[in-house]
Amino acid sequence: MKMKKILAMALASAMVLSLGACGSSDAGSASGTDSSAASDGTETASTAFPGTAEEDTYVVDLRSEPAELNSVKTTDVPSGDILREIMVGLYKLDENDKPQPDLAVETQVSDDGCTYTMKLREDAKWTNGEPVTAHDFVYSYQTICSKEAASSYAFIVYDNLVNGKEVYEGTKDPSELGVKAIDDYTLEVTFQNPIPYATHLFSFASYYPLNQKAYEEIGPDVYGDDADKLVTNGAYTMSEWVHNDHITLTKNEDFYDPDRCAAGTIRYTMMNDTNTRMNAFQGGQVDCINLAADQIEQAASLGIKTESYVDNGNWYIQFNTLKTDKGLDNANIRRGLGMAINTQSLCDDILKDGSVPATGLVPTTISGANGEKFRDAAGDVVNYDPEAAKEAFEKGLQETGLSADSLNLSLLCDDLTNAQRTAEFFQAQWKENLGIDVTITPQPFKSRLDSMDNGDFDMVFAGWSPDYNDPMTFLDMFTTTNGNNYGKYSSAEYDSLVTSAMSEGDAVARQDMLAQAEKIVAYDDAAIYPLYFSGVTYAVSDKIQNMTRTGFQEFDFTDAPSSSDNSGETAEAETEEAAE
Repeated sequence: MKMKKILAMALASAMVLSLGACGSSDAGSASGTDSSAASDGTETASTAFPGTAEEDTYVVDLRSEPAELNSVKTTDVPSGDILREIMVGLYKLDENDKPQPDLAVETQVSDDGCTYTMKLREDAKWTNGEPVTAHDFVYSYQTICSKEAASSYAFIVYDNLVNGKEVYEGTKDPSELGVKAIDDYTLEVTFQNPIPYATHLFSFASYYPLNQKAYEEIGPDVYGDDADKLVTNGAYTMSEWVHNDHITLTKNEDFYDPDRCAAGTIRYTMMNDTNTRMNAFQGGQVDCINLAADQIEQAASLGIKTESYVDNGNWYIQFNTLKTDKGLDNANIRRGLGMAINTQSLCDDILKDGSVPATGLVPTTISGANGEKFRDAAGDVVNYDPEAAKEAFEKGLQETGLSADSLNLSLLCDDLTNAQRTAEFFQAQWKENLGIDVTITPQPFKSRLDSMDNGDFDMVFAGWSPDYNDPMTFLDMFTTTNGNNYGKYSSAEYDSLVTSAMSEGDAVARQDMLAQAEKIVAYDDAAIYPLYFSGVTYAVSDKIQNMTRTGFQEFDFTDAPSSSDNSGETAEAETEEAAE
């Protein structure tokens, strides 16, 4: 999210840039206790908000329709939220965002740190009755590493697995990809280089298994489009999907560990208006909603229990660098547009939710080398500077031979209340500091993603949720051939730095390469202009227990204490020891 992921700007204050999707957050698990944290961190007494009336059912607001529930293709946070409940992989993130063995009950790592050999549990089933085996992972990885799958996230597999790029390009057979079923319940995965966040990848949607029979019978083009076009293996099953209204998940009684479910039923609503959400919460129709800026104080005054967390996300302006007629192929014009936005005022006066101005592309929470945060090591890359913005913008106009009046720029954003409010702030900033008029083009989240896929935009207000706790999750997506590089930015120097960092074993040298790459893409070339690192504040009823909400898991209801005998702790210890 994290599915990680492209974010939907459902609130000016909060849509998990999780997603994705790992570091820990300030508020991991909502326990339903009798106290609550106000927006200033103080404790307030919980009052008459017991939640929805239906027994053993939680109703939470997802805000947006999931764009793609095919794990091979998915990139967005709402889809990741659903897939996390209905699918399980080799590992899963716990309530502290630490990867724990799930289907993998025993893991051995080779001396060079590249090959992971995992014994799989033998009691996992697909909803079509078939067993979950090592072959399902082989099929999944080979599928995502084929151009025919048209996966925007294929890179996160083919960039890492042995022969991945060659298989993707068709110069090697899929059987040569670095994944093998040694037998039905023994899986071998071989990476090109040691990956410090490998177990995080194993918990990520692109590394989920795929049931070949179901995928081929249903058809890749429609797989995951409806509740009856999906075969899953997780703690919940999807019993209902009324598009753009709600999704209902039901506890999977055939799951090997049904006790991990926080409730028998989880219903996700999709309300795109902040006032509608608040009214529904106060009326006992929903148990959890994200709060807009002006609702945080309102919630405190009403005695509504609120919780907050830093979501690891970054919101930014992405430029379509192919729009030569709009001057967006020019770095000075792009940089001027970015530097003209007063991000401190944005956070203080518009968002008002704990978000802070971005000083680079990688948020402050992401780990770097030797126990240091990457942001501290890399330093500040971008900042608000209206005079420098005007100078760069006018220089860019001279270089392109364009005039400010001829640009006719438009900004694509989500159609939700706070997304449009934030876009209007940018619009006013560009008018005040650059003297230009920019048109706002709001679209529903899925339509916005389609427009980005098709390159049908000048500028887009977008967010990214990390998939794992490493700066690479923010930086590899802007290499020339990456499927998430919607602005079609291309820099040989940037590509070289990112690619070299992938195989660099020295942590400090790797960090230096990534810091150089970040400066190139966010400032020198300004293909992406970071705006703010986001925070989330949400209201939760007294009813909810065992709900995990963190920067890598916007929603997870599968962290309830389990009564089953889980060999995960032993397996995790063996994995860490082998990796060392």
